[in-house]
Amino acid sequence: MTGEKPLQQEYQFYLGRKPELLRQAPGKFALIKGETLVGTYDTDADAYKVGLSKFGNVPFLIIRIQEKEEQTWTPILELGLLRANP
Repeated sequence: MTGEKPLQQEYQFYLGRKPELLRQAPGKFALIKGETLVGTYDTDADAYKVGLSKFGNVPFLIIRIQEKEEQTWTPILELGLLRANP
């Protein structure tokens, strides 16, 4: 591992395409894996179902497309206490 935070690549990809996504799908949820926008969905649950079916139980980013980011901190993920890989 390169010391990168989990899903950093996906988040940077999102930030680079955020203006376009805000024009095309404001308020929807983007599903991103690596540097690929898999799709946009009405709910986070819909995005999660698609992510699981396409990729299995591995990390992928689901983020609401909105102007101002919501700040959340998930200690279990940040501290590496939960791993998505079996």
